[in-house]
Amino acid sequence: MKKYIIALCTLLLAMPALAKLNSHEEARINAMLQALSKKQNLIFVRNGSEHNCEEAVSHLRLKLGNTKNRIDTAEQFIDKVASSSSITGKPYLVKIPGQPDETAKSFLDKLLKETGDVKP
Repeated sequence: MKKYIIALCTLLLAMPALAKLNSHEEARINAMLQALSKKQNLIFVRNGSEHNCEEAVSHLRLKLGNTKNRIDTAEQFIDKVASSSSITGKPYLVKIPGQPDETAKSFLDKLLKETGDVKP
């Protein structure tokens, strides 16, 4: 019985490594990041430091490259990777002049919906 429990625990621990972002979901993320790169007046706040849209996209692409084998969907990318610091856990913020500040999660969720369903 003990061997079965150990085998089950090992399998469950390995499951996150089985996640893999497919080409359709990666295309959805890339379309969202492309749209983000066009938001020239946007300020992306990470851990208290302000960054322009190009810096934000560069950072999110780096995070995507590091995590694409651990996520399955564009929504998971936003929820688990793109909306907060993996080091501090602090949520990222988005500032656009003339609009209220909002969390990156909320902003990226809307941007993902705006970019629609894309083909890989």
